[in-house]
Amino acid sequence: MECIFCQIVQKKIPAFVIYEDEKCLAFLDINPLAIGHTLIIPKRHVENIFDIEKEVLEHIISVAKMIGEKVREKLAAEGVNIFQASGTAAEQSIPHFHLHVIPRKTNDGLNINDEWWRTKVKKASKEELEEIVKLIKLEEVKQEEVKQEPKEEQKPKRTEEEIKHIRRMIEIA
Repeated sequence: MECIFCQIVQKKIPAFVIYEDEKCLAFLDINPLAIGHTLIIPKRHVENIFDIEKEVLEHIISVAKMIGEKVREKLAAEGVNIFQASGTAAEQSIPHFHLHVIPRKTNDGLNINDEWWRTKVKKASKEELEEIVKLIKLEEVKQEEVKQEPKEEQKPKRTEEEIKHIRRMIEIA
């Protein structure tokens, strides 16, 4: 059976589209948690965050920001939840990457800090947290390093005369 989100991209299934470009499609969720609950999907089928290209993911998050700003302006949302689940263990409902943008208002009845979360969460010890940091800490990547080709180290070429001079200096020291 073909992916339902791919069918929406191909216009085989209707959707309430609020944004579309060459990389992604954003449409209203038919089972919304709040008015304006939107799903953003890549047009090309990718199952989850582990499969999506970085460029497409960055584009989708920028679209999520635009949608968040629009629902704040037009639907009087006071905030948004951005949500994404990858894999069955994370309860991903449809095996096509999708990002939820859920408009929020004070006292809207949606409470991600309700009793369910508190009963599932165990406080981590300082030692556990330190060990996890050692395992998964990422190194900072500077933008210029990402875009440039790696440079080979080039040692300056020395003349025979310079080499003899350096050897004499070393002997003297």
